[in-house]
Amino acid sequence: MLGIKNPFKKEKKDILPLTQEPLQPSIKQESVKAEEALSQESKKTEIEVLLAKIDALKFQYEALNEKINNIEKMIKEIYQMAKESS
Repeated sequence: MLGIKNPFKKEKKDILPLTQEPLQPSIKQESVKAEEALSQESKKTEIEVLLAKIDALKFQYEALNEKINNIEKMIKEIYQMAKESS
């Protein structure tokens, strides 16, 4: 104000930006690597879920095929019985 300096006031020293700049890219690289790892893990999980669903559909398909085959056999037997009785 009047040109009088406060003797008790600490002077602020500027932190060199050079010391912080090299740290930022390494942090960014680590976060990118972490995101990629998470992305790969989530994709692996999604693939595992899809494979499980495909397996379940396969078993359902086989069960339905077996039921259809049994129905066809029953119809043939009924047809034979009706043919013989007439």
